[in-house]
Amino acid sequence: MTKRMGRIVLVTGLAAAAASEVSAQTPSEPPSRVFVNVNAGAQPSRRFITTSRAFTVYDEPATIATNQRIGNGPVIDISGGYRVWSNLAIGVGFTSFSDTSSSSVTASIPDPLFFDRTAAVTSTATGLEHTERTIHLQAVWFVPVTNKIDVAVSAGPSFVKVGQQLVSSVTVPARTQNLDVVVGDESGTAKGFHVGFDGNYFFTARLGAGIFVRYTAASVDLPSVPGLKVSGLNLGLGVRIRL
Repeated sequence: MTKRMGRIVLVTGLAAAAASEVSAQTPSEPPSRVFVNVNAGAQPSRRFITTSRAFTVYDEPATIATNQRIGNGPVIDISGGYRVWSNLAIGVGFTSFSDTSSSSVTASIPDPLFFDRTAAVTSTATGLEHTERTIHLQAVWFVPVTNKIDVAVSAGPSFVKVGQQLVSSVTVPARTQNLDVVVGDESGTAKGFHVGFDGNYFFTARLGAGIFVRYTAASVDLPSVPGLKVSGLNLGLGVRIRL
């Protein structure tokens, strides 16, 4: 073998090795088109519902004010979709959140016998449920990092079905300044928009785990509480499946 031929063989070998190294370090296209994410997480936002109203008792004005908290709590989040082009997928997600709280009630009740002699009365309603069932329509862009790691960003409209129990009214037993609380159910649908991020690690080509962060901006007009903000930040972790 001549020196020139030896140099050619050496250069060819080095080029092949370099190409192999680059190929090993360059993320490959996701091997599957269908994705399914199953997550458990939390909704850390806390909100308050306050209401006030006036009514007439014993031919005098009475007032009532309520203060109710919507706490934070766990969420279940499931999403799936289909990769339609390159790293772009379209999908749909579902998130479920619920909380049970109490409402403090403060009222000013006139005296049944004497004019202009009101009494401040307080009460508490417990076991009031708040539910959110959310559908997310998603456009998802996957970014491969390595053969085992990818990240995904998503965005799209969200629709939140809200159910809320709250103090809808009060009654005053005859010839007393006592207070009986009446609890009512109200519901509505919020329309909003979400943005999200997923970081995923795959143990095999089809199965992995990941974290998710999503923010949904939405508000709902309930009969007693117009402009109630719902959803907000969701985060958690779960299973990743590729088919």
